[in-house]
Amino acid sequence: MRKPPSLDFLQAASLSVAWLTAWRMVVTKARLRKGETVLIFGIGGSVSLAATQIASALDARTIVTSRDANKLERARAFGADETIQDEGGSSIVDRVMEITGKRGVDVVIENIGKAVWPSAMRALVRGGRLVTCGATTGDDPSADLRRLFIRQLQIFGSTLGNRSEFADMTGFIAEKDLKPHIDEVFALSDIAAGLDRLDSGRQFGKIGLAIGDG
Repeated sequence: MRKPPSLDFLQAASLSVAWLTAWRMVVTKARLRKGETVLIFGIGGSVSLAATQIASALDARTIVTSRDANKLERARAFGADETIQDEGGSSIVDRVMEITGKRGVDVVIENIGKAVWPSAMRALVRGGRLVTCGATTGDDPSADLRRLFIRQLQIFGSTLGNRSEFADMTGFIAEKDLKPHIDEVFALSDIAAGLDRLDSGRQFGKIGLAIGDG
C-alpha cells in the first residue's frame, strides 16, 4: 500500500495497527452513523484517539473519558465534543446521562475491559452497540445478562482489519485530512525511555521510534 502523501512516515506507520483497529471498531463493527452518540473510553491511548478522530469526521457526537484532565482537554482538538473525567464508581454513567438528557449513547468503543464493562453496558441506549478490542484491566468482567437481553444490546469483539478496510480507511483519511498524532519520537538508542513513557501512561497517541537518519 502506498503511503498517503499527506502523512510522514511515522504517521503512516501507525495506520496498520492502531488506526486499522479503530476503523474496524467504529466503521465495520459499530456502523457508526452521522448524528449518533459514541462513548470512547481511555482517550490518550492510540486506538481510542484514532477512534475519536474517525467518529468526529463521521459527524457523530463524541464523548471521551480519561482519569487525566489534561488528556481530556487535549482531546477536544481531535474531535471530542464532551469529556468525562473517570473518578470511579458510577461517575461515568451519571455524566453520560447528564450529557445525553438521560438517553444514553448509541455506541461504546472500549479496550480497557473489566474495570469499565459495567459502566459501558449501563451507558448504552436500548439496542446500543458495544465494541471491544482489549482487556488491559482484566478479561473477566461481570456480565449483566438481564440488561443485555432486555435492552437488546449488541456486543462485538474486534481486532485489526483486512486489506479492503485498510484501503477504505486510507481513502477516508485523505478525504477528511486526518493525521495520526505522534506523542513523542525516540531514537533507537533511547528505546528504553520510550517504553518508560508508555509504561507510565503519560503518552497521548503513539510513541515514534526513529531507526537511522530517515
